[in-house]
Order: sequence, then C-alpha cells, then structure tokens
Amino acid sequence: MRPKIGLVLGGGGSRGLAHIGVLEVLAREHIPIDLIVGTSMGGIVGALFAFGITPHQLAKRIASLRGTTLFSMNLFSARARQRNIETQLNEVLQDKTFADLKIPLTVMTVDMVNGREVPIAEGPLIPALLATSAVPAVFPPVEINGMQLLDGGVIDSLATHIAFEHGAERVIAVDVYPPLEVETPWIDPMSAIMGFQLPFGLVGSAGLQTRTPSMLASIWRATRVMAWHLHEERLHHHAPHVLLRPAVNDYGSLDFRDVQGPMTAGIEETERHLDQIRALFETPTYRMSELVD
Repeated sequence: MRPKIGLVLGGGGSRGLAHIGVLEVLAREHIPIDLIVGTSMGGIVGALFAFGITPHQLAKRIASLRGTTLFSMNLFSARARQRNIETQLNEVLQDKTFADLKIPLTVMTVDMVNGREVPIAEGPLIPALLATSAVPAVFPPVEINGMQLLDGGVIDSLATHIAFEHGAERVIAVDVYPPLEVETPWIDPMSAIMGFQLPFGLVGSAGLQTRTPSMLASIWRATRVMAWHLHEERLHHHAPHVLLRPAVNDYGSLDFRDVQGPMTAGIEETERHLDQIRALFETPTYRMSELVD
C-alpha cells in the first residue's frame, strides 16, 4: 500500500504561478496527490486543481492576466480589486464547497483580531479563497464566522505542519517565498512587491546602501526578517520530504506582466527533483529534519 501524499503550495502572489508548472509535471508523471494545503495563490491554484481543472487549463486561464498588475485592476479600491478576483473565481467555482472537490483541500488564513492561523477545509469555497489571498493593504479582510481573515502568509506562507496533521505520510512542498535580500537589504516595499522601482525615490532607494534607509524601508526589512525567521524555523521543524524552490525570486508578488516565466520555473524545478519524488513511494523515506537531526 502506497503512502499518503500531501502537496503544500506556498503563497507568493505571481510567484505562485510556478505551482501550475509543478502540477503539470506531477500530472504528466502520474504522481498521485491525496491532499493539498495551500496559502494565498497556492490556495487558489490548489482549489482549481482539486476541483478538476487541469494544469493546461489553468495555464490558459492565467494567461488572461498577462501584462497586468493587481493594482491595474483598480488603483484606489481594495474592495473593487477583491470583487474582480471574486468574479473570476465565480466563473468556475460559483456556489461550490470544499465537499465538491476531488482532492481534499485546506487553505490557510489568519484571524487578524486574535492573531492566530485559521485553516479552512469546509464550507463555501470562494469566501475561503478570497480570505487566503487577501494580502494586507491590497485586499480587505474577509469575514467568515465572525472572524476578520487575511492571507495565511501573514504568519507563514508554507503550512507543511497542516499536511502532517491531516495525515500525510509523504509531503511535497513548493516554496515560492522570496529569501531575504542580501545585496539590497533596504529595498522599499513597493519595489519588492510590484517588481519595479518607483520613480523619484518616493519611499526610499534600494541601491543607495550608504545612506540611511527610509522609515518604510526599515519597517519593511524588519517585517521581512521576522517572517523569514519563522518561515525557516517552520521548515526545520515540519520539514517536507521533497522541497521545491522554483527560481522565481526576481518576480514581484503582484506583478503579472510575465506569467509564463514562473510556470516554466515550476516545471524545471520539479523535473530536477523527479527521482526524489518517485522515491517517496519507496520505504523507508526520511524527512529533511530527520536527516539533519
């Protein structure tokens, strides 16, 4: 009897399009997936795949975003941007629930009032997907069961621990969270998120490392350091058996001007690890943390 395989798809905005490439290779190689845990874009891609949308069909749908940024949907209204996302999801998942999925799915959110992670695995799909992808300041919180929920990446973008809690015996994780910037530690938030530098040094410069960083750049760096520390700690203590890290670090989280690049990166990274993935069906198999410890 083969082991139960869990697939964890991390959050990362447009970087998460790499998940489509990963799924394309897994489907091509007939790698079975028994459960999916997704955060933000990983939750959306995971839900569509779990519903039965093929990676090829996903790629065609995503192609409609080419040449855009999320802010180009509506510059001034976060709620209008969220309605645009809801409209696109309704085309496929209107009135669907988690029970309608062919593969069990959990999406990660964060209760912003009580400061805790809230995994969602039942009930209506679209509110949960809007919540897991509700990036702070870009989209408003989504109210579910009296909670004000935002993107699960507020705490961590890669919830491998949930896959193990739900019974996965082997875990493949796709990490698209960008590592800490070393050469440009004081990059401004908008440059990091959008993938291009704002003119006139509006919120600080990423290139002038000899100058005192701006207030926004300092706050952004502090947030990144805290998030990266937790991210790495989580990976150590709940290490997947196979960790895929597609080469998507140069893409801004909200920049969809190039949608093929991340998908190609997902394909290439998965193909590099195919032997390791196939070995999951052999025994014994150890997690990365077990090998280190």
